[in-house]
Formats: sequence, C-alpha cells, structure tokens
Amino acid sequence: MLAASLAMALGTILIRFTCTKSDPVAVTGWHMVIGSLPLIIKHCLQSSYKIIPDWSLVNWGLMSFASIFGGAIAYGLFFYFANNKEITGFSTLAFLTPVFALLSGGVWLDERLTFIQWIGVVFVLISVFFVSQRKSLWENKFSDTTI
Repeated sequence: MLAASLAMALGTILIRFTCTKSDPVAVTGWHMVIGSLPLIIKHCLQSSYKIIPDWSLVNWGLMSFASIFGGAIAYGLFFYFANNKEITGFSTLAFLTPVFALLSGGVWLDERLTFIQWIGVVFVLISVFFVSQRKSLWENKFSDTTI
C-alpha cells in the first residue's frame, strides 16, 4: 500500500513534465503498458504460463469495457487535467475514490457504514474542501498581515 501511494505521488508530480514533452495519449498508453507488466507476469506464473485466459465473449466484453472506460479514458483524462490544472488541488480528488466506493456500495449492494466510518467520510470531505479552497481561505488572510 505504501509503494502504491508513493508511485501515485511520484507519478502525479512527474505528469506535468512528461505531458509537456509528450502526447498525453502516448503517456497514458505507456503508463498502462508498463503498469500491466507485473500483472501479466503474476498471471503467467499462476496459470502455468498461459497468457490468454479462457473467457467467454461476455467476459471479454466486460473486460474491454472496464479497460477502455475505467482505464484508458480515465487515465487519459487524469493526465490531461493534471497537465492543465493546478496539481495539488487536482490530486486531492483521488481521496474521494473511497467515498464514491462507499456510496456505490450503499446504493447497489445495500451496505451500511458504521459510525466511525461516517466520521472518516466527513474527515475526507472536509480535508478535500480545505485543500481545494486553500487559496481563498488562507492566502488572502495571511497576505494582509505585515511582519
């Protein structure tokens, strides 16, 4: 988990440099190819070196849908917005992913949160709000004071 967080932080920082020197679509493609290599290796080791799984046509369609919309388009938009927007405020939106997962679990799977989980959701929402509004909340107040 720590390595994933570190990789996400490093990738978010390097996006601006990478996308200014390369096409965001190419960056997205290479990002997905390089990121899939450990998954391919693990799959081959677990299924006696069989690269293509025995899936039905429906399973291939579902995987294609998830790969295109949940992967390629989502990462392409991520790289585009990260390249064209302020990076700190944009990267905090990643903290909303668990909140949306909890929300969709409640709506579609009828899951319910405990009190402590609700407190965590509130902390995440407040934190994202403060980071996204930091310029209007803090910089204006401290720029008026003289030392």
